[in-house]
Amino acid sequence: MARGIYGRDVEALPLPSERDQNFALQSGTGEKFVLKIAKSDEARPLLELQNAALRHAALRAPTLAVPRVIETPQGEDIVTITGAQGQSYFLRLMTWLEGEIFVHAHPHDAMLLESLGSTMAELDLALKDFSHPAMHRELHWDIKHAGLALQYLPMLSSSQQAIVRRLMSAWGAVEWRDLRHSVIHGDANDYNVLVRQGRVAGLLDFGDMVYSAVACDLAIALAYAMLDTTEPLAAAAAVISAYHARFPLTDAEKGALFALTAARLCMSACYAAHNAEAKRGDAYQLVSAGPVSELLQRLDAMPLDVLQNSFRNACTPI
Repeated sequence: MARGIYGRDVEALPLPSERDQNFALQSGTGEKFVLKIAKSDEARPLLELQNAALRHAALRAPTLAVPRVIETPQGEDIVTITGAQGQSYFLRLMTWLEGEIFVHAHPHDAMLLESLGSTMAELDLALKDFSHPAMHRELHWDIKHAGLALQYLPMLSSSQQAIVRRLMSAWGAVEWRDLRHSVIHGDANDYNVLVRQGRVAGLLDFGDMVYSAVACDLAIALAYAMLDTTEPLAAAAAVISAYHARFPLTDAEKGALFALTAARLCMSACYAAHNAEAKRGDAYQLVSAGPVSELLQRLDAMPLDVLQNSFRNACTPI
C-alpha cells in the first residue's frame, strides 16, 4: 500500500491500537511514517474531522508535536482500499513523531508533569475555536457518557464494583451546562503522550476527538499521570497548576475536575474488564488495568472532600 498508493519504498512493522491497524514504516534513507487502516465500520467524516483538527492544531500551535497528514501524489488525504473479503477500508499516511511515550519516560518528575499540563493547555487553546460537522457524536470514551461503561460493572469483583459506584457518585453531580465545551483530543493516555528530553512535546492518536467539556481533556491526562506514582495527588497538582497557568480553569471546572478524573479511571476499569473477554489475546487492551485498579483503591481510601479540594487548590498560586 505504501509503495503502490503513496510511492514510498519502505519496510513495515505493526503498531498496537485499540481500533485501527497501524504500521510503522521506514525507508532505506531513514524516513519514518505511520500507515493507518481504519476499521471497516469507521465513518469517513470522523477521519475528516481528525485530519482537519490536526491541520488546525499545527497552524495554531506550531511548537506542539502532532502528526501531519501526508497526501497521495494525487492530492488525497484519505484513500479507500478493498480487503481480501471485499470490505472497504479507509487508509491514511502520517508523519512519524520522534520521542518516547509517557509510560516509558522516567522519571515522572515535576518538569515532566508540568510540561504535560502546559501541553494539554496549549492544545485545548489551539482547538477552542475549531469546528467541524462531525464533532458532535456519542463516543463511549467521552467522560460525558461515562455511565455507558457501567454496563460492564458486573464483570468487576465485588470490591471493585463498590469502589466504582462510590467514585462515580461525584460524576453524577457534575453540572455539564456550567462547563466550557469545545472539540478535545479525548485520549491523552500514557501511550499517546510524546516525551522528548524530559518534557512532553505533543500527542499522538486523535481518534477519540469529540465535542465535549474542555476540562475532560485535562481530566484524562490526570488519570494517567497519577498511575504508578507514590504521591498521586502531588502528581495531579503539578499537572493542574501548569495547565491553569496557561489556560485558566473556571470555578465550575475546578469543582468538577476530580469527579471527571475519577470517572475516567472508573471507565477504564470497566472497559478493561469487558475487553479482557471480548479481545482475548490482545495484551494492549489491558496495559493499564492493574495500575488503574490500584489507583482507584488508593483514591477510595481518601475522603471525597479532600480529593476535590486537592484538585481545586492546585489552581491557587503559591
